[in-house]
Amino acid sequence: MKRRERIMARFRKAAIAVQVLLFAVACGSAAGAFAAEGDGKPHIKIVSPLDKAWVTVDQINLAGAVVGEDVKSVAVKGVAVAGNGISVEGGGFGTLIKLKKGENVIEVSAGKLSASVKVFYDPKQQPKGYQRYYLHAGVKALDCKECHRFRRGKYDFTRNVPARSDCTTAKCHGNKMATQEYVHGPVGAGVCISCHNPHGSFRDNQLARDDRGMCMICHEAKEEEFNKKVVHAPVEDGCSSCHDPHQSPLRFQLKGKKGKAVSSLCFNCHDQTIFARKYQHGPVGVGDCIACHNAHASNSTKLLIAETAKGEVCFQCHADRRDSFNLKQVHAPVKEDCGKCHDPHSSDHKMQLHKEQNVLCKDCHQKLSPTVFKDIADAKFKHAPVDEGRCASCHRAHSSNYEPLLDNTMEKLCFKCHIELGDEVADSKFRHGPVQTGDCSACHSMIHGSTFPKLLGRAFPMNFYDAYSPTKYDLCFGCHNKDIARKQKTAELTNFRDGEYNLHFLHVNRQKGRTCTACHGAHASTQAKHIREEVPFGGWSYPIDFTKTKNGGTCVVGCHAPKTYDRVKPLMKLDS
Repeated sequence: MKRRERIMARFRKAAIAVQVLLFAVACGSAAGAFAAEGDGKPHIKIVSPLDKAWVTVDQINLAGAVVGEDVKSVAVKGVAVAGNGISVEGGGFGTLIKLKKGENVIEVSAGKLSASVKVFYDPKQQPKGYQRYYLHAGVKALDCKECHRFRRGKYDFTRNVPARSDCTTAKCHGNKMATQEYVHGPVGAGVCISCHNPHGSFRDNQLARDDRGMCMICHEAKEEEFNKKVVHAPVEDGCSSCHDPHQSPLRFQLKGKKGKAVSSLCFNCHDQTIFARKYQHGPVGVGDCIACHNAHASNSTKLLIAETAKGEVCFQCHADRRDSFNLKQVHAPVKEDCGKCHDPHSSDHKMQLHKEQNVLCKDCHQKLSPTVFKDIADAKFKHAPVDEGRCASCHRAHSSNYEPLLDNTMEKLCFKCHIELGDEVADSKFRHGPVQTGDCSACHSMIHGSTFPKLLGRAFPMNFYDAYSPTKYDLCFGCHNKDIARKQKTAELTNFRDGEYNLHFLHVNRQKGRTCTACHGAHASTQAKHIREEVPFGGWSYPIDFTKTKNGGTCVVGCHAPKTYDRVKPLMKLDS
């Protein structure tokens, strides 16, 4: 209760401090309008009713002032009025007048001074050329001293006094006008005449000015904001489209729902469907539309608080992510607008993507790299992340220090999934050239999908035994000498020979020829020449112990008895 009293006291203080220039409001111009009319010459000003007013009641107030000349009374013609004239006190006059049905020409005069207005009374039909003149119900005589200062025998019509009204009594507008959480200052202070003209107005509810113009009397600092490039449509219509002029359960007297966020106001106009999908942007989820949009006006499109280009609007909140968007390689959509891939409100897909990850990527990249997508479609052997639509398992969506937007170096990226192979390579002293340089794609060039097993880019037999043919080893012969096993005797094609006897030829050119990986580790090994540590044989595994010498080596393996070869002094008894 004490909190409520403090709030109300604060509102009263604010309202009293910001008083409206009532007479200026009533005649639709700035303070001092009395003196301005007639170029400073003495004149009569009729404040109410206004000229060309259409009213639906036959009894109204006539009010005005005599400016620049002291007179005791004014004469009234054209309407019924008690007595022969109206007394003038302190420059002001007023009385109740009776209208006849139809047009009434009201003439007010004092000596050589005169003024007139036309008023049309008809309880049902508005005549052409006349405006509806809104009057307070239950017209009664007004006392100028209620609203205007009276000093030294004169009224100051340029400023009204902070008089509390009795509008919010139970008999009239009820006593619940200032009971909600957020109350408009003048309402809290009970100064209804700050916004409503007690004389009458061409505006509904006797408003003293047009909607927005009324608000700018106090909130003039906002006027500059409303002059930006993009203006919210309700702002053009008037502030009361969104703000309740009296009170509201929401901050800024917004016309939202009690206990709800600002979005409860926005959804009065905007379709809620696009905000309610499965995955919602944080501000959307809590209904905080103004986290991204300026409610009144902005120099950015869609009333955004910053431009969408280069993600500037997103970085207003995600500033901690800015560096991760500016690495060496930047994804083209990131340079343009985050909205190219993400829906800023909500989506049926994770990360608020417009479509499923792989579909979204495909929409652009199929046009840019049609060959890649043909390979994926034709691939007999699929790369799991590609087949499952997980492009982001290997590629960073925003920016990267590695081409083409890879998440890490190729070696580290591959070993992130191929963990055992990574451990094997890390523990090995001798590494295959491409592995040593971290270039997995040298052999596995069909990274997205391949017609060859293990995503290889060329043919290579997967069997332990296979009849020899150079075409079967197309992958190896892309780097190695394709004639290495072609001749039985050679002095130069290979160092794996006993004298001139080609031991590569011996191993592969036989009924059960051994493939390269029968002896060599394709990636790495702890032994020289990438010799494997063990040989798979059915359900068994035999160790290989290879010792390299200056001119040859020794091989101890379960396939055959220990063998030693020497290029200078042949040791094997081989048929010529």
